[in-house]
Amino acid sequence: MYRLKKLLDASQTVLSGWCGISDLRYLETVAGFDFDAIVLDMQHGFFDDFSIQNAIATLVARGKAPLVRIPLTRWDLASRVMDFGALAVIAPMINNADDARAFVSATRMVPVGARSFGPRHAATLYGLETNDYLREFDQCSLALAMVETREACDNLDEILAVDGIDGVLIGPGDLSISFRQDPVPDAYGEDTIDVVKDIISRCKQKGKKTAAFSFDTQAANMLHKLDVDIISVGLDVSYIADGIKSHLDGLDFR
Repeated sequence: MYRLKKLLDASQTVLSGWCGISDLRYLETVAGFDFDAIVLDMQHGFFDDFSIQNAIATLVARGKAPLVRIPLTRWDLASRVMDFGALAVIAPMINNADDARAFVSATRMVPVGARSFGPRHAATLYGLETNDYLREFDQCSLALAMVETREACDNLDEILAVDGIDGVLIGPGDLSISFRQDPVPDAYGEDTIDVVKDIISRCKQKGKKTAAFSFDTQAANMLHKLDVDIISVGLDVSYIADGIKSHLDGLDFR
């Protein structure tokens, strides 16, 4: 349970995978690579309540920190995936302080939040006594608000001021859609790269963690130079496509 916190406390970059496919054999394969953490995507992925529980347990067994992105405003799932053992919950489209407070209420114990008591499975998963889990979990886990709209950027200071928000995850695709008013994203393009840099700077000034998604290694390297704390690189389609391409490219008869 302490791996994510130790890496962040040591100012080490946390490298994360990103998975929306719920097949356990696939997740075991991804977890075999040199990731510190893996985001399990319930917003655009194929996880349900049953498969997300098994996925979290699979990652914990392999020493990877499980991070879960919940669907839009599914605060019930925010609490539930923490009961299952998630060490971070990522909430999409947090646009103002009211959104942030609703998120915190579901993910933090009293007195900061109002998360319902149900810790026994997660405590067992991490080999802890229930009371030890209750005392330490909030300090070992993250509530990450996704900043991915112009409105969220305008309200960033008030979002970060909400007690219990540990940081943000930048959604570069939706951010570019919001700023450009174009349904085709241009992640980290010229219209939003300065916005991204401003988000990171403001979070650092407030002592909040920063996370961001990158489609490829070029973007990941750029985020590392910007001192982003948690960097996710690639996703299912690129992991699979690159693997298939490497096999086909090696053939001398096609």
